[in-house]
Amino acid sequence: MTLDYHAIEQAVNAEGDASGFAKLMQAFRQLGVTRYDYLVADGLYRYYDADSYVELRMNGIPQPVATTGDATLIKAAVKGAQAGTFDFTRFCELAGQAGVPVWTSDLRTKTVSYYDAQQRVLLAEPIPGL
Repeated sequence: MTLDYHAIEQAVNAEGDASGFAKLMQAFRQLGVTRYDYLVADGLYRYYDADSYVELRMNGIPQPVATTGDATLIKAAVKGAQAGTFDFTRFCELAGQAGVPVWTSDLRTKTVSYYDAQQRVLLAEPIPGL
C-alpha cells in the first residue's frame, strides 16, 4: 500500500484542535496509517503504513529540543494540550523544552509515546476512541 499524501493532509486539516484527536486517528486508520512520528526539531511528520512512509510538514514548526528529557514537563504539556489550554505550536515548544525530540502515535498499540534523546519513553498515553 502507498500512503496518500493529500488524503492525510485533508484529514489533518479537518481535525481543528486536540479535541478532534480520536476522530483524526480513526481517519488515519482508514487511510492505512499504522503509526506516525512527529520530529520536533524538524517540525516534520512521518506517516507509516506496512511498507512505506511519507513526510509532511503541514502545521509543524521546528523547535529547539533540550538535551535532557523531563517526564514531568512533557506530562504537564500533554495535559494542557488535552484541556485545550494552548495550540499545537505551543505544545511543540513545550515538548522541546521537555527534551522530547520525537513522539510516536502507534495506531496498532493505540498509544502515543514521547521519547527522550536516548529513545527512552518519558510518557506513554492511550489514544482515546480507537
